[in-house]
Amino acid sequence: MKDKVRPYQTYGYYFSIPIIIIAVFILPFLGINVRSIGTIIFVFIIFAHIGASKLELVSKRKYVAPILMYVADLIGLIMGILMISEISNGGTGDVALGLMGLIVFPLEIIAIIFFFITANDIKKAYPTMKQASKEAREEYLSLKKNSQ
Repeated sequence: MKDKVRPYQTYGYYFSIPIIIIAVFILPFLGINVRSIGTIIFVFIIFAHIGASKLELVSKRKYVAPILMYVADLIGLIMGILMISEISNGGTGDVALGLMGLIVFPLEIIAIIFFFITANDIKKAYPTMKQASKEAREEYLSLKKNSQ
């Protein structure tokens, strides 16, 4: 069942992660606080990366988006540490925030593009993934029901 469900599940990750990231970019402009959502997105990126690595019919581009997000998160972490040290030394932290915006934001935009490209690649490689996933789930539920 896992092998039949994996393409559809990974497609869902690769399609929904960039939409969530875009929403995270927009929500602060609307006055909504999104503090811990970055950690949740990071966990889903790991799940997507693991799922995509097991899809053999998808091109090697499937690794680009998660790796770009890992790099952006690492750079953001380093810049955050620099910002904290600058603030503790009496600065305002504006330089670190500016650098984060100039480096991390473009990386995330490129990653969003590659998430959508990979989602399209998954859809092309597994055209019947939704139906196969549904059939595998029904088969699993019927086997589970019969075993009880």
